[in-house]
Amino acid sequence: MPFVNSYQTCQALGFALSLALAVSACSRPDAPGAMEPQAVPVRVQELQPGAFEESSDFVGSLEAAQRIELRPEVAGRVTQVLISSGSVVSQGQPVVQLSPDQTQSQVSASQAAAQAAGFGRDAAQAQVEAAQAQVARTQADVELALVEYRRTERLVEAGALSRQDLDNAQNQLTVAQAAQRQAEDNVRSAQAQLQQALSTFEQARAQVDVSQADLGFTQVIAPVAGVLGDVSLRVGDYVEAGESLGTITQNNELLLRIQVPTTRASQLRLGIPVELLSPETGEPLATGSISFLSPEVDGAGQSILVKARFPNETGNLRDGQFVRARLIWSTTATLLVPTVAVTRIAGQSFVFVAADQTQENGQTMRVASQRPVQLGEIQGGNYQVIDGLRPGDEVIVTNILQLQDGSPVAPEAQTSASPL
Repeated sequence: MPFVNSYQTCQALGFALSLALAVSACSRPDAPGAMEPQAVPVRVQELQPGAFEESSDFVGSLEAAQRIELRPEVAGRVTQVLISSGSVVSQGQPVVQLSPDQTQSQVSASQAAAQAAGFGRDAAQAQVEAAQAQVARTQADVELALVEYRRTERLVEAGALSRQDLDNAQNQLTVAQAAQRQAEDNVRSAQAQLQQALSTFEQARAQVDVSQADLGFTQVIAPVAGVLGDVSLRVGDYVEAGESLGTITQNNELLLRIQVPTTRASQLRLGIPVELLSPETGEPLATGSISFLSPEVDGAGQSILVKARFPNETGNLRDGQFVRARLIWSTTATLLVPTVAVTRIAGQSFVFVAADQTQENGQTMRVASQRPVQLGEIQGGNYQVIDGLRPGDEVIVTNILQLQDGSPVAPEAQTSASPL
C-alpha cells in the first residue's frame, strides 16, 4: 500500500504543477490569446483658466426708482374712475374725476367778491381824484388871497386903506391856506384808501385764480408715467384733499436694499457688481452695481445699508419684493475643477486625469491617472484649484467610482472647461 500512496502523491503534484504553468501562461500579457483589461467609458473635461469670484449672498428687498402717491388737491365726490387698477398710465393722464359743484360755487363767490373789490377800487380812485382837484382849487384860493393881501398891504402903507382892511386880507389868506392843508390831508387819506382798495382787489383776484385752479384740480391727473396700483374708489365715494387714492409705480428700474455687516465695511465701495439670483436655480437673473452707501450704521443690527440699481425691462421684478442677491467682492483668474470629478480618501482630495501611457508592446493606451489636488472654496459646481492640476489637463468627470490609478479609459466626449 505505501507504493500506491506514493504513486497518488506524485500524480497530485504533477496535476498541481501543470495547473500552475497554465495559469502563469494565461497571465502573461504577451502570451497568445491573453485577455486585455476592458476600458471604462468616461467623459473628460479639459481645464482652462477661469474666473473665481469672492462673493457673499444676502437677502434684500426691491424698491421702485420712482413711486408716488396719487392724491387729490381738493375734496369732492367721485363721479368717474377713468383708469382701472394695474393699467399703464402716461404723465398727465386723468385718473379720477371729482364733482366740481362745490368748487364752482366757490369760483362764483370769489368772482363776485373780486367784482365788489373792483367797485371799491374805482370809488377810492374817484375820491383821490376829487381830493386832488380840491387841492388845486384851494391852491388857487391861496394864491388869490396872497395877491389880495399884498395889494392891501401896499394901499395901507400909502394911506388909501385902513389897518382893518389889512387884517381882513390877512384873515382871508389864513383861511385859504388852512383849506389847502385840509385838501392835501384829504388827498393823502384818499390815496391810503385807494391802496387798501387795490390790495383788496388783488386778493380777490388771487382768490378767483385759486378757485379756478381748484376747479381744474377736480380731475386727478397722473403726475408721472407708470403702472397704477390698486384703486379701490367707487363712484359716489367722498375723498378729502390730500387723501391717498392709490400709487403709480415705475418698475422699469429698481433699487435693491441690502444690509451688509460692518465686518465687510472695508470692502464696500461704489460700483461693486451685484447679481440677483433665481430662488429656484440660483442662476443670475440680473446684474447691477452698488450705487449708494449709507454714511450711517444701523446700531441694532450693526450693518450698513447699500443700494444697487437694476434694470427691469421684462417687468419680472416687483416693488417691495424680497430677493437673493450676491455681492462680488473680487474676481481672480484661476483653474476651476468640477465637484463631480473630486473624490476624497482619508481627508485628501483626488481627481482622475486621462493621460496617455506607453505599454510594453510599444502601444499607447489612455489610462486614468489619479492625482492628489489642493482645492479652495466652491463656486457654483466647481472647486477652486490651488495645486495639483494645470491648464489643458483632461479631468474625468464620469464613472469615477469604477476607476483606479492606471485603469484604461475610453473618453466618449471632451469639453473645454472655463467655468463661471
